[in-house]
Amino acid sequence: MPESEVLSSLRVAVVALALVATGCASLDELAIAQTERLEEGEFYATVGPGLQGPVDPAIVLPAVLDPELANSLSYGRRAGDFAPIMAALNGALADDSCCRLVAAVALPPGAPHVYVGSADGALAPFEARDQVLPHDEFPPMVMHVRRPSAAWQQAMAGLLAREGATHAILVSLGVSQYPKGREGVFGKKVVLGTAHEEPVRFLTAEDKLLEVLQLTGVLVNAQGQVVRAGAEGILARDTPFAAQVLDVEKSLDDRTLQAVLTTERRKDLPGQPMKWQAALDNLLWQLQGDRSAATVP
Repeated sequence: MPESEVLSSLRVAVVALALVATGCASLDELAIAQTERLEEGEFYATVGPGLQGPVDPAIVLPAVLDPELANSLSYGRRAGDFAPIMAALNGALADDSCCRLVAAVALPPGAPHVYVGSADGALAPFEARDQVLPHDEFPPMVMHVRRPSAAWQQAMAGLLAREGATHAILVSLGVSQYPKGREGVFGKKVVLGTAHEEPVRFLTAEDKLLEVLQLTGVLVNAQGQVVRAGAEGILARDTPFAAQVLDVEKSLDDRTLQAVLTTERRKDLPGQPMKWQAALDNLLWQLQGDRSAATVP
């Protein structure tokens, strides 16, 4: 049996055991959200029914800023700092060949939401802590998918029917925290997404999380159900070592956000595309299930 099928079977078994252990309350919780543990280098998961092979045709809605940032002390009043990146993302979506951009439509509250990051991240949902196992040296990466409300799901189904599409993709720009990984005996790295790793400087606390600018997304089917979710990190920033000693965490500053559109490039890829462009391309193709089209070295 392929490794992916083995992992999928294990996840189903874990969910089944959780239901047996906790009863009907868990049934209610699973109906609105799902949390999965992610292994290193894993950024996508199939979370709903009816996804078999690449999907076509698909539409994509304009990208939005992750609404959870409004609850962050570091980013709650900084929506304007992200606006230039949002404009670039939506400009790219209008020209992308993978799917057709549909102009902003009025959908009811209750859109699906994805968290990808450390189980101990600042914006991690409470349920993420349940994925930490006794043998874990550091909290693992997790994916938490909050499913849409019934009203949103019904409205999305109507939109897809009107557009003659079988699936839709939703993209969000946000911030998360990723753990550091090991590279050889003494080196450190961070895995940010599809074939995207970057070194981490030697003088850094191994247990301190990295601040990551990322894209998250979901693929929904003709009934408005979430069937696949994932994320791609754009860039990571570490807190200076002296601040780490004092247990201080650094947020992404204005200079870093400006560099996203000017100097932050994937030098390991042909043509050295901007990191945000490579992340967006990978997110769209991976969500659709066409991994052969992903941007890889």
